[in-house]
Amino acid sequence: MFSPTSLCRRLIPPVLFMLAGVLPVSADSPNRNLLLVIDGLHPGYVTPAWMPNLHALGERGVFGERHTAVYPTYTRPNASSISTGSFPQRHGIVHNTMWVPEAGDGNINVGSAVQLRRLEAALSGPLFTAPTVGELLEEAGLLYLVCGSSGTGTALLQNHKGKGLGVWNARGYFHPPEMEEKAVQALGELPGNDRAEQTPWAFDAYLHHALGDIPPAFTLMWINEPDSAGHAHGVGSPEALEAVGNVDRHIGRILAAHEEHGLTDKINIFVTSDHGFTTNLGGFSVARVLGDAGLDGDGVRVVNNMIFLDDARREDKPAMVEALQRSGVIGAVYPRPSEPGSSIGAIPGTISTELIRWNHERSADILVSPAWTFDVNEFGFAGGTTRGGSSAATHGSDSPYDLHIRLVAAGPDIKRGVRSQVPTGNVDFIPTVLHLLGVERPETMDGRVMRELLAGGPDPEEVPVREFDHRAGVTFADGFRYETEIETLQVGRTHYHRGAWTARQPPANNRE
Repeated sequence: MFSPTSLCRRLIPPVLFMLAGVLPVSADSPNRNLLLVIDGLHPGYVTPAWMPNLHALGERGVFGERHTAVYPTYTRPNASSISTGSFPQRHGIVHNTMWVPEAGDGNINVGSAVQLRRLEAALSGPLFTAPTVGELLEEAGLLYLVCGSSGTGTALLQNHKGKGLGVWNARGYFHPPEMEEKAVQALGELPGNDRAEQTPWAFDAYLHHALGDIPPAFTLMWINEPDSAGHAHGVGSPEALEAVGNVDRHIGRILAAHEEHGLTDKINIFVTSDHGFTTNLGGFSVARVLGDAGLDGDGVRVVNNMIFLDDARREDKPAMVEALQRSGVIGAVYPRPSEPGSSIGAIPGTISTELIRWNHERSADILVSPAWTFDVNEFGFAGGTTRGGSSAATHGSDSPYDLHIRLVAAGPDIKRGVRSQVPTGNVDFIPTVLHLLGVERPETMDGRVMRELLAGGPDPEEVPVREFDHRAGVTFADGFRYETEIETLQVGRTHYHRGAWTARQPPANNRE
């Protein structure tokens, strides 16, 4: 048995896993699937210099050049969209922090498994309002594994009922709970709070099962690097690139293990992220904008960049939106639709939460994005937002820098040497995996099968892509004008939010 506390031991030849009592997969096993989510992986990191193993994997298979995160570009909505193949307006996990009055004080940190269980207990219905991949694979009699080093809430959202082989998480979340004893017996003690050590433990958890005698049909592995380094030190910082290199070394380790055990042509690998990254310029505060306009107080609750209103305060919504539209630190403003299903917001000059697929009963009355810029940081990476806080870099906006992420895929069922310009998104992984496993997907699932990336599928250049520009604007009584424009792409019936742009024009007598 090897110890998970030494990085050097992690880089031993894969054959030593055999000595730990792990058996190879039988030759007649069907093709399996691994989805690796690298938290905070900026698409610019995937180069031969910084991530040679991941880049080589894409060269062997497919690069998806127009892949998008789900908006809001936070971890937990994207984790939920990955595990359900649906947008937040269908699955119900609408933010990293949610306000649900039924759950005690109402504020729920969705990054905590404990608080998610509290939320689930308080709800009159299920935690997810869409079917999850764990449930679907359980019904089909196929094994599903979640492993990694994500936060405990993210791990729960990937397999919230512990179906199949359950959850093995380096940060101490196991489901069912008895899985912890099995994991420690197989891999040694948990690595503690060092994220660089959590990464190899998570890869060991995958290899323990992938090389075992009861391998999963589908593994969802979530690695928490380089997200924390990006937040703390900036996009493209030496610290972020060190974390990127650590992840890539372990990607190389699983590729070597697959090759050693004859699995390269038996396992499809998909790699992506949960969001992009932008430099934090500061200044964004929904609460301050409302307070300066005298529109805060009783009946108004601001949670992060969301505004929840009691019935008595809904008449103030137009004034609140106007105050936000006039503020230079604010980007697009999304109220609920003017009528059911409409992309037009209920307040003049706005696009609705329906267009961005966020119109769930748990959603706020108003969702607000920070403003963003094309600014280049000290490390040469473009994209900034006004998001506040002490971090050097952040995400969560509707800028293309936060929405655009990387897709890499390779394996026996995937084309070779393709760079696809067909739009894809995080909602598409589960429909694609279910298709590869022969499991029927629910008609309600928002995502699609990425057939143009699969062997025998259509040529990406022949896939019809529809492009839409949605515009809204308003001119106030004093002549101040606010405009917003949102670009969306559509393949089949699946829509992708590509970014939002806003512009302001002060009254003529105020212009210099």
